[in-house]
Amino acid sequence: MRHVPNYGDTRTLAYCAFCGGRTGTKDHCPSKVFLDEPLPTNLFVVSACFECNNGFSADEEYLACLIACVMAGSTDPAILDREKIQRILSGKPALKARIEQCKSMHDGRATFMPEWDRARNVLIKLAKGHALYELHELCAEEPDHVGVLPLTLMSDTQREAFENPDASCAWPEVGSRAMQRLVEGTDMSPSGWIVVQEGRYRYNASLVEGRDIRIVINEYLAAHICWD
Repeated sequence: MRHVPNYGDTRTLAYCAFCGGRTGTKDHCPSKVFLDEPLPTNLFVVSACFECNNGFSADEEYLACLIACVMAGSTDPAILDREKIQRILSGKPALKARIEQCKSMHDGRATFMPEWDRARNVLIKLAKGHALYELHELCAEEPDHVGVLPLTLMSDTQREAFENPDASCAWPEVGSRAMQRLVEGTDMSPSGWIVVQEGRYRYNASLVEGRDIRIVINEYLAAHICWD
């Protein structure tokens, strides 16, 4: 991926993207556990405090493994399609067992009941990182809306609205990466999606409904998170 410099007010970067506290480290956004090797070049990073940089790792690992298991209908590492997740579950039997406990069978099909608090925390964390990186907006407070749904469960109307937000009503901050991408018309699809890794992770950051972040993981799990 091309490195896009940030020309926004640097004072914003003195604070953690996730809690608003004083920063001292950098955190990858998205987290590397959601991506496969080899990792994209110039992987995005945001300012973070030490506690936030390390405090989400277990939940991020849980969510990445859960998504892979849900898509495969099994916690058996041998049949998962991501080598990274195979290694994690093979080396962490307690995590594998925890995901297995939330699995049930219905008409011969496996369904999983996620630990929603953990999944929600990770998705909000990711959205905060994208808001700071792209929009130069610090969103340390609780979002006003959090929606999570597999793409396969969306109606055609829902999918169309999710995939094609109308961002023409508001302009990003001057100097922000979102403004540069908009002016140059590069590094994103016509509807504003930035693909971090094909088939693994993409996101959209705009001001269509306030500070609006949309995320798709593994072309399966979709999240819509916004701050008014």
